[in-house]
Amino acid sequence: MSSKKQWIIFGGCFMLAVLADVCLFQESPGISYSLFFAVFYTVFFIVFRNSSFQHKQISGMLFLAVVVLALTFAVDAETIFRPLNFLLIPLLVFFQTILLTSSSSIYWYERPFLVLAVKKLGQMFHCLEVVTQYNARKTKRKLDEDAYQKGKKIGLGVIISIPLLIVIMLLLTSADAEFARIIFWIPKAVLPLSADGFWRILIIAVLTVSFFCFFKVVAKTTAVKATGQKAGEFSWDSLVATTVLLFVNIVYLLFAIVQFQYFFSGTLQEGFSYAEYARRGFAELLIVTVINYGILLGTMKRVNMNASRVMKGLLTFLIAFSGILLSSAFIRLMLYEQAYGFTYLRVLAHAFMIYLFIVFAFTLVKVWAERLSLARFYIIFTVVFYVGLNLIGIDKFIVTKNIERYELTEKIDVEYLSELSAAAVPSLVALYQEHPDIPGLEAMLEEKVQQYHSEKIAWQSFYLTRSWAIKALHEIID
Repeated sequence: MSSKKQWIIFGGCFMLAVLADVCLFQESPGISYSLFFAVFYTVFFIVFRNSSFQHKQISGMLFLAVVVLALTFAVDAETIFRPLNFLLIPLLVFFQTILLTSSSSIYWYERPFLVLAVKKLGQMFHCLEVVTQYNARKTKRKLDEDAYQKGKKIGLGVIISIPLLIVIMLLLTSADAEFARIIFWIPKAVLPLSADGFWRILIIAVLTVSFFCFFKVVAKTTAVKATGQKAGEFSWDSLVATTVLLFVNIVYLLFAIVQFQYFFSGTLQEGFSYAEYARRGFAELLIVTVINYGILLGTMKRVNMNASRVMKGLLTFLIAFSGILLSSAFIRLMLYEQAYGFTYLRVLAHAFMIYLFIVFAFTLVKVWAERLSLARFYIIFTVVFYVGLNLIGIDKFIVTKNIERYELTEKIDVEYLSELSAAAVPSLVALYQEHPDIPGLEAMLEEKVQQYHSEKIAWQSFYLTRSWAIKALHEIID
């Protein structure tokens, strides 16, 4: 790569760093998050415009996932997934760009690709170290050896003195107000930059070097050895595994009989309501199901199942009984929601159970069709499922289900609904217009009006559901 091209790339990295500071760090990101990644991908594809991309299908899927998740900041920046999305999107971008620029001989769903990703991350840190050392050597060349060594010692003295000075100055400024005034005045008088300006420059400098190292590392070819199963790797005896599975399945069979009696015959133990029964054992059932999944994967990986129909049959029963456990937990949670309403935790627990249902279904196919790749399915399905959760709008879903429950029971937790994001406000306004007598609802909406009117948000923090919420609230104000 020519020196001129490197300087052009460095200039692009500086531009990205400035934009990242403005869009991601100066204000709470909303639409600015989407804007930053749009510009990032523009720069990326310009830098690699002459490259031959690989793994285009999975890379395309990850690109769409990044686009959708980034757009959630422009639509609803208050969603419960916001903190996770803020960290997950850069990680997906990292994997997606590595996929595009890595060798086509590496299977993205196998261990070598994970090794490659870890190596690339290590190379990034090494690149940052090299840049730092280069700048240090450049400074050293400009000074004679004696001046350089003195500078190092002075720098070490400054670093050691900083914590000591902080403690002393805190004590002295607390003891004398005039001394405190002078101490706080000195930086403003001497330094042209504020503390905030200093941090802005530092962030931009670090991000510029980080982006530059990222582009260099992604462009670099990294060799990775294929890893197979190691000789002497621990395995389970098939007879022992068969015995364990047999006893586990017998216990689950007895449990399944009890569940069918409760939920399909319409009878419960005397003294129990459905809501009370739903409260008992939900978490335990979910934990047992996850344990079953661990047993299932461990058996499939550690036991030789070639031509073992007995083992495959026992695993099939284990999956079937796991489905019954999930069904029992699912029904219990539905009953609990009918009694006490819908919340983030309950809706996400339902989503997790649906996820497990589908994973178990594919694993059942894998038991009998051994050539299928579980890792490939799990990765694709997990990404698609998570993006789907972001698309459904969980806050709007929760308020809609609670309103439906109110229509049936005339029970609603207004205090909890007030904690939902702006996406829930239009539905709450519609509920108020239809049922203005619900205790606490009018006061809650008035509080929302005051909140939105008192807030002054920067352009970076703009998101659509907030505008829709304000528009809906104006209907009841007018």
